[in-house]
Formats: sequence, C-alpha cells, structure tokens
Amino acid sequence: MKSKPFKDNRVWLAGVPVSALKLQNSLRQLDSLINDGDYHYICFLEANLLSRINGKSELRNVLCQASMVLPDGVALTFLARCLGVRLPERVPGPRFLPAACEYGLRRGYRHFFLGGASGVAERLADVLSQRYPGLKVAGTYSPPFRPLTGNEEQEVKATIERARPHLLWVGLGGPKQEFWMAEHLGKINVPVMLGVGAAFDFHSGHAPWAPPVIQKMGLEWAYRAVTGGRRVFFRNVRCVSVSALVMVREVWSGRLRGERQHALIRSSGGDSVSVAD
Repeated sequence: MKSKPFKDNRVWLAGVPVSALKLQNSLRQLDSLINDGDYHYICFLEANLLSRINGKSELRNVLCQASMVLPDGVALTFLARCLGVRLPERVPGPRFLPAACEYGLRRGYRHFFLGGASGVAERLADVLSQRYPGLKVAGTYSPPFRPLTGNEEQEVKATIERARPHLLWVGLGGPKQEFWMAEHLGKINVPVMLGVGAAFDFHSGHAPWAPPVIQKMGLEWAYRAVTGGRRVFFRNVRCVSVSALVMVREVWSGRLRGERQHALIRSSGGDSVSVAD
C-alpha cells in the first residue's frame, strides 16, 4: 500500500520530494492527515538517509511514497541552496516530536511510542508527560534487538490498535524505521506514523542532545560523533562523507541539466522546450 502524498509545497532534492514547510506549517498538516480517513507516514530526511540514497534504491522509493518528507539535516538545506531551491527552515525529527506533543494538547492527540532500547520509550513518555501536562500517551513498546516472530508482530499490532493512537512515533533508527513504516502502512489501524529515530534517546535522556547553539549551526552530527562512542563516530563520519559526494553529484547534474536546457532553448530560437531528466 502506498502512502497518499499530501499536497504541500514540495521540491525535488536528490530524487526525493521534500516538503518546503516551516515547523508550524508542518504541524498544521497533521490535522488533515489524521482526519482524512487514509493512512500516512512522515519521514525526516537527514544525512544518514541522504547518504544511503543511490540511484533508484528501495529507500528512495520509500521516501517518495511518504505523505511528507521534512528537511532534517543541514546537508539537505546546503544542497537546496546550491541548487537554488528555497527551504524555509530545517525541521528535525527531535524538534518536531515535542512540538507535535504541545500542538496536540488542545486537539486531544493520542500518542504511541514504538522503539528505542529497553525502557527508553517508557522514559520518553514520562518525560514528555511531565513537560506537557495533559499529554495523552496511548502506549509504549520497546522491541527486542532481533526480528519479531509472526505472533509477536500480531501482538504489537493488536496492542497499538487497542490503544487507538492518532500518532505512532517510530524510533527504530534509519533506514530501518522508514522501511518498517512503509511495510506496515495500512496494516496497522493508525492514521499517521512518524520516523524520528534518535529523538527517543535525546528526549528520554538516554543520549545527550546537542546544545541549542550547536543545533543552530547544524553541527548535531559532529556533537553526536564526539559523544556517541566509537560506533556512532565512524557511522557519522561515513554519513557526512557520502552525503558530500551525493551533494557534489546532484549539484553537478543540476548544472548539466541547466546548461543542456539553456542550449536547447537557444538553438530553438527562444521557443520553450521541454527537457526530460
């Protein structure tokens, strides 16, 4: 089943339709997604995902099928700037999660938190409930670090559906959570799933979140590389390196397309010419 893309201001970056929305505008879209009677998932495109997009990959298809893909990482905003595309602001998953909790208080949103290491989802729910009195936590579940059996899958599905959440927050890490949402779209009766990855660790206190000044500079990846241990360090270095190559390729391809289109228009005597990518 495919997610139904929401008709917002979208721009194509690295072959993915990215929603060019500010945080508050993206929050307002939740009302429509929750109430339209369809099933949706939302992705946050950051360096880890950007580095894994190669050609017509399965991940690219998953992102293209999302109802919203919000610009998370600084690499994406830099790529947009190089291509002359305007993104109003970054909307990182760790920032969107608490904002949606606050936004949903008056609207009665019910939240289910799925993911994280043992106990992380529960601590996350406790922290957010204290920060936002009246927050409706429908349930939590931290899956084991192994594939679930068929019976376990059914139990998780039944638990989520009994809780009747409006928003299912998925913190399995990328790209695992993106594939999980795409696979379960329409198979779990929940209006909106959101893959927010490290937000579970940051807001539960399981891992340190970069200070605001570092977030503003777009250097969260560097902060995590330094504070996250050896595995996170090498993963983030790889992500940044590959993302840089992706950006160079996209900017160069965009320049070639622009030069080709300009040449065709000039050779046609100024008439409009359609150029296929």
